[in-house]
Amino acid sequence: MNTFAEVQKLYREYYSFAIKNNLLEIPDCIEYREFGYGYLKKVDNRNLSFKNEREYKSWILKNAPMHLYKSLAYMRYPSNVGGASNKGIFRRELAFDIDVHKTGKCNHEDDWICKYCLEEAKNQAIYLIEEFLIPDFGLNEDDLKIVFSGNRGYHIYIKPKNKDILEIIENYSKEDRRFLMDYILGKNLNLHNIGSGWRRRLIKEFKKNNIGTRQFEKEKNWKKIIEKRKNKEKIYNIIDKSKNKIELDEKVMEDDIRLLRVINSLHGYTGFIVKPLNNLNELKKFNPLKDAIFKYFEEIEYRVDIFDDRKFEIQIGGKKYHHKSRKVSGSALLYLFGHNIKFTISCR
Repeated sequence: MNTFAEVQKLYREYYSFAIKNNLLEIPDCIEYREFGYGYLKKVDNRNLSFKNEREYKSWILKNAPMHLYKSLAYMRYPSNVGGASNKGIFRRELAFDIDVHKTGKCNHEDDWICKYCLEEAKNQAIYLIEEFLIPDFGLNEDDLKIVFSGNRGYHIYIKPKNKDILEIIENYSKEDRRFLMDYILGKNLNLHNIGSGWRRRLIKEFKKNNIGTRQFEKEKNWKKIIEKRKNKEKIYNIIDKSKNKIELDEKVMEDDIRLLRVINSLHGYTGFIVKPLNNLNELKKFNPLKDAIFKYFEEIEYRVDIFDDRKFEIQIGGKKYHHKSRKVSGSALLYLFGHNIKFTISCR
């Protein structure tokens, strides 16, 4: 059995279901969006555009891409090549992309996933929302669109219900977007005149580490206070760690022509759904290894011969798979294929 053909058949079956049930994202103003797609690589091609929803759906059903992206920007000439200057950008969605690396608890290769790095990604998304977007940026939960990336990350779109505010945000310049990113990453943190948001966050961290906070709660010039403390190195270390709590892909915010995965598409490295989550509570309960898989794929079983040199283990849909497995589900097959595990399929 041809492995690539069988994998693409699964992708086509998924997209047929997703389109029939109106699950696949239809980006707003689709005729002004650039699209990109890939098979064995993330983006084999871009500068693709569609006149309407019908053309978009027809192309996806025909080509069954393993990676599918849309531009955050709205463009007058989305299919033009040669970069941002040739595309006539007139508006851009605002989105944060959390993309974590493996954690100290992970016992796998860098490109693999496990419950620990997936949990870390989720915790970082919650932290971004609860510590920055709601208290500091003045947003409500309803102003956010939370999406699991399909791998070790989350996309958080800023979509205020207030149309006037949305209009302002989606017309931010590159410098405006850069300022937001720098604020969250603490790059513009001024210890001589600390702002209320970072004051609140750091005082929480100081209390966790048994550092007295009375002076920090009263004064704005923290630099002067810290320099007089015997434990100033410890304090500076806590501040540095706090500034590096979230692994944000800065290019997603900066790049005018950045592409982001289409919501409810499949991620070509994992076969998981790029899944939207309705609210913060759903995010907190979310388990990608169970909740981001296409249930129909779990009903399909393949007999495989794995001949890869790597030893591995992954749990998908409540079932464990490893380098000696002879039977795998459709979900596991897509994951193994996406991670370049060498195997052949004997039958379905």
